Amino acid sequence: MSLEDKEGIFIKLVKKKTALFSILFLSVLFILSIFSYFIINDNTPDSNNQQLEIALKPPGFRTDILLAPKPNKNKTNIFQQLVNGSPSSYDEIPFKNITELEGSYRLVSHIDRLRFIPIKQTTITNKTYWLGTDKFGRDILSRLILGIRISLVIGLMAVCISLIIGIAIGAAGGYLGGWVDKAVMYLINITWSIPTLLLVFAIVIAFGRGFYIIFLAVGLTLWVDVARLVRGQVLKIKEEEFITAARSLSYSSFRVIRKHIIPNIIGPLLVIAATNFAVAILIEAGLSYLGFGIQPPAPSVGNMLNENYGYAISGKPFLAIIPALTIMTMVLAFNLIGSGLRDILDVKSID
Repeated sequence: MSLEDKEGIFIKLVKKKTALFSILFLSVLFILSIFSYFIINDNTPDSNNQQLEIALKPPGFRTDILLAPKPNKNKTNIFQQLVNGSPSSYDEIPFKNITELEGSYRLVSHIDRLRFIPIKQTTITNKTYWLGTDKFGRDILSRLILGIRISLVIGLMAVCISLIIGIAIGAAGGYLGGWVDKAVMYLINITWSIPTLLLVFAIVIAFGRGFYIIFLAVGLTLWVDVARLVRGQVLKIKEEEFITAARSLSYSSFRVIRKHIIPNIIGPLLVIAATNFAVAILIEAGLSYLGFGIQPPAPSVGNMLNENYGYAISGKPFLAIIPALTIMTMVLAFNLIGSGLRDILDVKSID
């Protein structure tokens, strides 16, 4: 596929309103994910700054906060802060009202508890919790953005793994044929017969619940669709005259596949990559919701839903609705992009 063809596909895609909105929406999410710790209110590791005195506050809640410097300040460089955030240099103490006494502040907290804080080197600031706070008093918006970052990273890595494995296996089977193709189809059929979530559970239970294991497990379950697609496309293309010409020039099978076949099936691969990205996000959210995914206190949209779904019928439905809507909109956006690509490239089937 030439550069002009790729540009033409992009131009046609952005002309579709649903696809354009999805691209813009996901672009914003990716930017927020990359620079999340420089944007969010709570830039401590995992946004796990717990303030029980302001737990379960509604969206838009604002409060004054007294910042008291900690004796030992942990310094982090920009890269460390970009990836993991930085420990707070202050004790944050939210309060309803404050009275200055000789040598100290008299604070009244949001649960009407009195505290006395030395005046030395303290600062008063104001903070807004745009999506409210959870049962531990943590900023929901901060944790949601970090949860989105985890979902997107796991989705991206899982799709890359599935493409690498699926293209290699599918292209080998379709191009070489014979016993290689039979072995490939045998492997595909065995993997296809195992329910996706069951296979993911088995991998996670066997190797652990770490971040890297999760995207590896998801990637190892998504390669089957890619392999089936690539095999079917290779079987069609390898009989074309330009492939016969390449063979007559004694090009190696690897070179023919890499330079002459793969570029001609980029379109269907883009469609299935977008679809698999949505599936990967759903699988990761499901794993975290069931307790097999990202482990607390690390935020994940799935485990946020697990922690808060009980509040849906107890007067604070926003705690469950917010992560549920986040999962829905991300999956919908990738599916809309996939549908747009399918229409533009006239991809009728992935079989």
